[in-house]
Amino acid sequence: MNISINRFALTFAGRFRIFAVAVLLLLSKGVGAGPFSINLNFTGGLSNTQQAVFTEAADLWESLLPAYQPGISITGLTINASAISIDGVGGILGQAGPGFAGLKRQGGYWLSTRGTMQFDTADVQDMESDGTFLSVVLHEMAHVMGFGTLWGVNGVYQTGSGRYTGGNAVAAARAELGRPNLTFIPVELGGGPGTANSHWDERDGGACCTGYTNSQGQDATFELMTGWLSGPTFISQTTVQSFVDIGYVSALSLGLIPGSSFDVPGISMAAISVSAVPEPTTYAMLLFGLGMLGVMTRRTKASAGLTRHKRC
Repeated sequence: MNISINRFALTFAGRFRIFAVAVLLLLSKGVGAGPFSINLNFTGGLSNTQQAVFTEAADLWESLLPAYQPGISITGLTINASAISIDGVGGILGQAGPGFAGLKRQGGYWLSTRGTMQFDTADVQDMESDGTFLSVVLHEMAHVMGFGTLWGVNGVYQTGSGRYTGGNAVAAARAELGRPNLTFIPVELGGGPGTANSHWDERDGGACCTGYTNSQGQDATFELMTGWLSGPTFISQTTVQSFVDIGYVSALSLGLIPGSSFDVPGISMAAISVSAVPEPTTYAMLLFGLGMLGVMTRRTKASAGLTRHKRC
């Protein structure tokens, strides 16, 4: 698996972000909206090259989601990132989530202002070597931002239902799938705590393929925010718009990033789909641990229990 982001494309995206923030601030003058930023606090265990991957991931999310919605005046999200000893090679790759003490309610939304991302020192180098580290960092960072972890408190998902109902993401899925009657996005209920209720649905274990593809022929199995890691990875507009449902503004919705033409090798940021797949029949609660609402990452496809990602 070779997942990479073109640095020129990220610079290009950053220019769009600067313009997007300026436009948003002009449109929302007087109502308290502000730019969204991710501040990284490296607390140990990560090399300079590994820290650079976190910076790339933060730049990408900031480019796709340049600001908060009107009525929100928080100054951004601070993430404490580190590599620590967890359980040795294999098993848990990492754990991440927003800190409860950092949750704030503004503009009608619960938002994360502080969070933690921890990766196992025994696995980070392997992920960096085989090209999966960026994908895993992007995924975990999204959870700290609120994907899956803050759905319930923001009223877009009822735990155990398997049905995400946020209007912006559902509208994006309708367009991407060409299904105008779609009323919800299926959410993963398999995989155990840490996987269930916090990811888009796919076949349990991440087996390819779901049979649901976007206009570029990408199967839902490879969307970034499913529960099992598969590559090459892509980011759907459904995922981007799900953040709009919980308080962010997307650059695409501002008309500042073109849809089908803004792609980079390995990760596609075009208007592409996360597919509606059959709902699983099992149910598990989200993991609560380490003082944060979190998710965990495991390496092996066969592992169960406290899981989030499994390498394919």
